[in-house]
Amino acid sequence: MNQHKKIILIGPGYTEDMKNAGGVTVLFEQMLEDLRESDVDFLAINSNKSAHGGSAKTFFVVMKTFLTNIRHYDHVSIHGTANHYIMIAPFVIFFAKLFGKSVSLRKFAGNFDDIYEKGGVVKKALIRYVLRNADLSFFETKYLVAYFKKFNPNTFWFPNVRRRPQDTAPKSDFRHRFVYISHLKDEKGTPELLEACKRLDDRFDVTIYGPVHEAKYTPEYIAQYNTRYEGALTPHEVVEKLKEADVLVLPSHREGYPGIVIEAYAAGRPVLVTDLPAIAEIVEEGKTGVLVEPKNVDALVEGFYKFTEENYPQMSQNAYAAFAQFDSMPQTEKFLERIEGLR
Repeated sequence: MNQHKKIILIGPGYTEDMKNAGGVTVLFEQMLEDLRESDVDFLAINSNKSAHGGSAKTFFVVMKTFLTNIRHYDHVSIHGTANHYIMIAPFVIFFAKLFGKSVSLRKFAGNFDDIYEKGGVVKKALIRYVLRNADLSFFETKYLVAYFKKFNPNTFWFPNVRRRPQDTAPKSDFRHRFVYISHLKDEKGTPELLEACKRLDDRFDVTIYGPVHEAKYTPEYIAQYNTRYEGALTPHEVVEKLKEADVLVLPSHREGYPGIVIEAYAAGRPVLVTDLPAIAEIVEEGKTGVLVEPKNVDALVEGFYKFTEENYPQMSQNAYAAFAQFDSMPQTEKFLERIEGLR
């Protein structure tokens, strides 16, 4: 017999264009898959504005569906980015409390402390209201848990998670094959990556995948930099491209726990990434990957050369083992236990 509370989940689900599915969408859909396997009775409300044709229509659809169904559920769980916390969560929490329902929040990505600190009076007030009136609050990074506990002591860590795909394992041979899988835009470090590729010797093979967000990044433009662009991938194609490569490279300027890093670990692939606060929580220098200074092409080039035939097999083993703390189902089970513990 199903003993779980009945849950409404509000979060950014899939749209028809799977190749533009972002990390937060993959993360929310993974939660729904876990809940199905756990025999949880739930209703998922898609808050992805791309699914509804804009922010205003999305708000209307979400609130209408939520208010129509709230009486039939025990708990409401809001999953999203900063915009969800500011635009949707205040209204959802108000009506959930009006109907006597408990509420949990799960914040995707990092830098929410920066958003709060730089926010105006209204934005700060909305964030405080949301956090203080939630029964449970979950953040992706440990530094955000520590920062926001002052608003709600029931604040916990819920990292970016994935399932380990079948037929993945550590690898012992290193062939200088690097792969970038992310959005193509300046914030993701695409300019630094291209410039670094231009300086690498002929042993290196770097392939770039992902949706193009800035028009300058055409295949012809990218080909000038001793690398190649091979289009966007669906979530299900990502693991195959990781298995073909030796190392994931992601020189972002801003990140939480990048889902692609977790997927690389699941496949036993170490990473070359920027030394950002959140990433430094999950990447061990010289063990599961190499950390380099953001926006520093020289450091990125040096990072490529730190992977060798001698150190690679152990780094691959370490990356494969590091995935355990990001395995989706154990984290979802902890999430459900905390919800069940609410009165």
